[in-house]
Amino acid sequence: MENVRILIVEDELIIAESLKLMLEGMGYEVPAVFRSGKETLENFKPGFADIIIMDIHLAGQLNGIDTSIEIRKISTAPIIYITDNKDEYLRKKAIYETNTVQYITKPFTRLDISVALDLAIKAIKSHELLLMRANNSSYLINESIFVRDVQGFKKIMITDILYLKAEGSYCNLTYKNGNENNIASILFSENLSFLEEKLSFAKELVRIHRSFIINVNSVKKIHENRLWVDENEIPIGKTYKSEIRDRFRFI
Repeated sequence: MENVRILIVEDELIIAESLKLMLEGMGYEVPAVFRSGKETLENFKPGFADIIIMDIHLAGQLNGIDTSIEIRKISTAPIIYITDNKDEYLRKKAIYETNTVQYITKPFTRLDISVALDLAIKAIKSHELLLMRANNSSYLINESIFVRDVQGFKKIMITDILYLKAEGSYCNLTYKNGNENNIASILFSENLSFLEEKLSFAKELVRIHRSFIINVNSVKKIHENRLWVDENEIPIGKTYKSEIRDRFRFI
């Protein structure tokens, strides 16, 4: 990969600056260094960085894991945690809640950083290859998806999907199961951003919030920063309002 952008989230200034100089010396681009979870979430957007290096212990109300859970709702960028040797519990918590297995311990070396980044870049390339194969498959049917259940794979028409909601590092898909009055849902182990990429062929499915993708054909009402899909009230994120304006005709 060329021009790999690495975001640093670290509240200790000396460590953050040292890491920034190290990464730039290795040929990577550092678009920003954030000092807290709050600052990160206020500024981070999809595509902001290819890889994130995140300190687990951040000052403020949001630690590194809390911040990563929110980032996972809008980005599949690999996250590398910086942690202490004594943080065994937090490491396990991070792996479970954010599907992240890469971490480096303090004090770290240039080699530690290099190895972790090599693994993260390989993960990105594998992810991109899977998406490319899926999007280029000539046998794909764009009107429906097949979702695994206890009896095999269940067919769900794209037109029956109501919305997808992020549930931590998981995602819940709500759909009409046979008729208007029978609403069902399926929980996926993948996060919302991953499913957004997998379902990118379905133009009626639109991201309107950090935690929601909706079927524009199922919207019943829009009012200020909210809309209704079926009987469910869903917030519209500030950064997604232009998407709403572009998708609907307002008179």
